[in-house]
Amino acid sequence: MMKQLGYICLAVMALMSCQRPEKPIPPFDRGNMVTNYVGMGNTYQNHVFFNLDSNKIIKTISKSDWDLAFDCRSDRHIILLNNGRGVYAAATGKNNFSEVNDTFGLKFLWGQPNLNLDSLAFGKWWTKPAEIFILNLGVDEIGLPQGFIKCKPELQADNSLKLWWCKLNETTPQSFILAKNINLNFTYYSLLKNKPVDIEPSKDSWDLWFTQYVKLVYSSDFKISQNYQVMGVLINQDRLSVANDFNTPYSEITNSKPASYTFLNQRDAIGHEWKSYDFNTNSYLVNPKFNYILSINNGFYYKIHFIDFYNELGIKGYPKFEFQKL
Repeated sequence: MMKQLGYICLAVMALMSCQRPEKPIPPFDRGNMVTNYVGMGNTYQNHVFFNLDSNKIIKTISKSDWDLAFDCRSDRHIILLNNGRGVYAAATGKNNFSEVNDTFGLKFLWGQPNLNLDSLAFGKWWTKPAEIFILNLGVDEIGLPQGFIKCKPELQADNSLKLWWCKLNETTPQSFILAKNINLNFTYYSLLKNKPVDIEPSKDSWDLWFTQYVKLVYSSDFKISQNYQVMGVLINQDRLSVANDFNTPYSEITNSKPASYTFLNQRDAIGHEWKSYDFNTNSYLVNPKFNYILSINNGFYYKIHFIDFYNELGIKGYPKFEFQKL
């Protein structure tokens, strides 16, 4: 019996010796720190979509190219206005176009970049009886006012947006339809050109949008909260979430840190606060201690911070940033 047991032990040991040892998996090469910039221009006329993985600008548009956008999510039907060009809206509470011919007594709203339903210029319009809104179409490239239009949005059975609209002094509206596109976050329309416009790249191709929007900001100089038109960075909510770390030096943020952060999937989670305006020098100051950690939906993380807002000629509107995969 003991002899048989010995044979069995020898056989097991022989089998174990024939098995190949597991091979160590080489660590993923995160690469070196990358420095890049985007050129928005002195008046922020260029709005830029950027991809971190490729370190490339995916698309550049003019801020004058669009007036409103329609949310492509199936359960929300947000109408977004181009605050970068100064477009804002007021609800009239009326349904008949002939009844609306001036802006007297109306409360105009900008909407906020976080897209919370209680902070939208159009509000939750699809949950209410159809009503007419007045839009101030902002200004053109040289600052000339583009006037007012009145419009009435209607949600269609297929969840597309039908918008009836005409000039403020007209009574016979025309209409267009904006359909949802599952490959995009928003579809866009130009009322000035009276046609759909190709603005946003496919939602799987970009991470950051360097753009302009209006934000309710507390002013420490004037001790009040005011709506400001700011230049900032919006994120692609379909691809990433953001945490911030303003205490750890940028160089000390490593791949062991992300587990300790709380990530927010908020559209303006990076926003504009990484820079501030100095009234003494009449210039923008960038705070490189404002570090942002980005959680990408492919499982990777990036750290990013901003280091300048001016180009080599001293012209503003050229945000420069460093980022690295963790």
